Amino acid sequence: MDQKALIRAVDTLLEAQADNNRLRDNFEGLARDPAFPGLTWYWGPRLYARSRPTFRPFIFNQFSDWTTDGKRWTRIHWKDHAKDLEGWLEAARQARDANLIRRLIRWKFAKAKGWGIDEPRFTAALLEAYRSASGPAARAIVLDEFNDWFSLDEASALALYDMDRGSKKFILDHVPRGYWDEQKRAMWDKLAVRAEAKGDLALSRALYRRLVPLARWREDAFALAKSVTEPQRLNDALLERHPEGYRVDVMPTLIALLERRGKDVFPYIRSKFESAIGGWGRDKEAKRLIDFAASRAWWDLWTAAVRLGPESHYRAGIAAILDDPALNDEAKRERLRGLAGVSQEWNWPGLGLARVHALDDSLASLLYQRYPDLVRGPFRAQVTPRWWGQGYPKLVRHAQDASDTELMDVLAARYATQVSWRERAGRTLSKPDPLQVTATELAKYYQAIRDRDEEEFARRAAGVLTRIPAFTLFSYHALVRHNDLARLLFSRSALSFLSSPVAVQDLVEGSDIHVMSLAYRILALRDPRAVKLAAANLEILLGTLLRPIHRKTRLAAFAALANAARSSPDAAKRVLSRARDALKLPNKRYPKAELIGLIGSVLEAAPELAGSREKPVIYRRSVPTRSAA
Repeated sequence: MDQKALIRAVDTLLEAQADNNRLRDNFEGLARDPAFPGLTWYWGPRLYARSRPTFRPFIFNQFSDWTTDGKRWTRIHWKDHAKDLEGWLEAARQARDANLIRRLIRWKFAKAKGWGIDEPRFTAALLEAYRSASGPAARAIVLDEFNDWFSLDEASALALYDMDRGSKKFILDHVPRGYWDEQKRAMWDKLAVRAEAKGDLALSRALYRRLVPLARWREDAFALAKSVTEPQRLNDALLERHPEGYRVDVMPTLIALLERRGKDVFPYIRSKFESAIGGWGRDKEAKRLIDFAASRAWWDLWTAAVRLGPESHYRAGIAAILDDPALNDEAKRERLRGLAGVSQEWNWPGLGLARVHALDDSLASLLYQRYPDLVRGPFRAQVTPRWWGQGYPKLVRHAQDASDTELMDVLAARYATQVSWRERAGRTLSKPDPLQVTATELAKYYQAIRDRDEEEFARRAAGVLTRIPAFTLFSYHALVRHNDLARLLFSRSALSFLSSPVAVQDLVEGSDIHVMSLAYRILALRDPRAVKLAAANLEILLGTLLRPIHRKTRLAAFAALANAARSSPDAAKRVLSRARDALKLPNKRYPKAELIGLIGSVLEAAPELAGSREKPVIYRRSVPTRSAA
C-alpha cells in the first residue's frame, strides 16, 4: 500500500477495534507491509497514547526514521512531522521512558544526509536543556536522555563542567575517540586545567589518559623518568598517565623507558603487557620487547613477554632455550618451567577462559627427547591436539618407544575426544583426518594391551577415560562411529573392564557424563562380576534415581540398579525403597515407565518384598458344586 492507504488502514483499526490486544494483533498483520515502519511518525504517537504497556514492544520492533519505496531508502525529517513527534517526545518524557526518548532525540537531531547525529545541533540542545534544568536530579535526567553515541567538543564539555561538576562521568564517556586512528588525539588542556584548579585531579588525569597525543605522552614519560628518582613514585606516576585507547602503540616508549631506568620501571611495564603485546596483530611489538629483554639478560621480563606474546614467538622462545649451548641443563629447566602452563586468563562471574600456547609436533618431540618429565608435567597442557588438524604423531611414537605409559594415557585421553566437524555434520572426508589417523594408531596400541592382559588394559583404559574433563565430548555417536580409539574404549571393551574392580570404580566417579554412562552399562552386564561390582557401588547408583541426569544415562543406571538388587535381599530392599520414592517425583519428563520396570525387576529378584498391591492376583473360573441327591 502507499502511504495514504496505510494511514487510512491505521485510522480504521484505531476507530473500529476497542480491545488493545486484538488491535495489536491487527497491527502485527499490517506491519508486514514494507512501507509500514516508514509511518512511525504517524502510528507511533497514537499507539503510545492508546496503551503504552501494550504497544511499547511493538513500537520498538517497528520503529524507523527511514522509509522505502522498495528501491531506495529515504530519511524522514523530523521537521516534516514536528507536531506529531514533539507531542510524542513530551509524552515519553512525562512517562520517563528513557529508551524511547533517546530514539526520538536521535531522530530529531539526525544529520540531514547520511547516518548519525548532527553533533553541533545535538550538543547545543544538550547544553540548553542542562542549563534549564533545576537541581542535580533534573540535570541527571537530561544527561540520561542525551546519553547517545556522539562526541563532545571541549567548549561544550567545559560548559557542562562549569554548570555542574556532577557531569564529569558523562564528559569522560563522550570524549572524542580515535579508534582506528590514534594519531588524531588532541588534549583538552582548558578543561584539564579547570579541573585541577577545582581540586579534581581524577578528572584531569582521566582526560590525559584518554586524549593525550602519543608524542606528548612520550615526552612527559621521559621527563618523569629523569626527574623522579624513587622507583615507587615513578611507577605510580607512569601508571597514572598511561594512555588509553584501542591499539595505542606504546611499545617504543616502553622500551625507551627501560633503556633509561632499567628494572626501576618493571612494575609499570609488566602491568601494561596485556594492552601492549596481548591480543591479535601484536607480533612486531612483542618481538621488539622479547629481543630487548634478551639483549639485557632480563629473563624474568623475557619470560613474561614470551608467555603473553603470539604463539609463534612462544615456540621460538622454547626452541631458543633448547638450542642455547651456553646454558646448562639446570638453567634450561628453570627457564622452560617459567614458560609452561596458562599464558593468559579472563575471569568473570560463572565464566573463566584461559589461553594456552601449544607446541608443534617437532618442538614437542625435541623437548620430550631431552626433558621427558617436563612434557609429562608442566608442559602437559601445551601438547593438546587441535581440531583443525594439529596433532602429535611423532610425540606419540616417541612415548610409545619409551614405554611412557603416563604420557600415552594423557595423549590418548585427548585423541579419544577428537572428531572432525564435517563428520559431526554427516559429511564424508575427501582425505583422512590426521588426528583420526593417530587415534587409529593409539587404538591398535591399546588393543594389543587388551589382547595380552585384560586387567592391565582395564586399568589403562580407565586412566584414559577419567582424564576426559566434563562437557568435552560432543556428537557422541559421530565420535564412536569415526574415532577408532573412542569406539574401542566406549563400545568394544565393556566386558574387559570387569577384570579390574578398581577400574570400574574409577569410571563410576568419572567427570564426563558419557564415561559415567559407560560405567553404568558395565555394571548392568549379565555377569556375576558385574552383579558384585554393582552391589559395591550401590551408594552412587542410588543417587542416580533422584539427581538430574540425561535420560539415556538414567536408563543405564536403572539396569545397573537391577543388577545390584540381585546381589542380596538387603540391596534389593534399598533399591526398592528409593525407587518407590522416585516414583512420587512430580517431574513429568522422568522415565516413570522404565522406573516401574526397575521395580518389577527388583520384585522378581526378591518377591518377598512385594506389597499387598504388588503381588500377582490369579483369577480362576469358579466350578459350581453339585448338591447331594
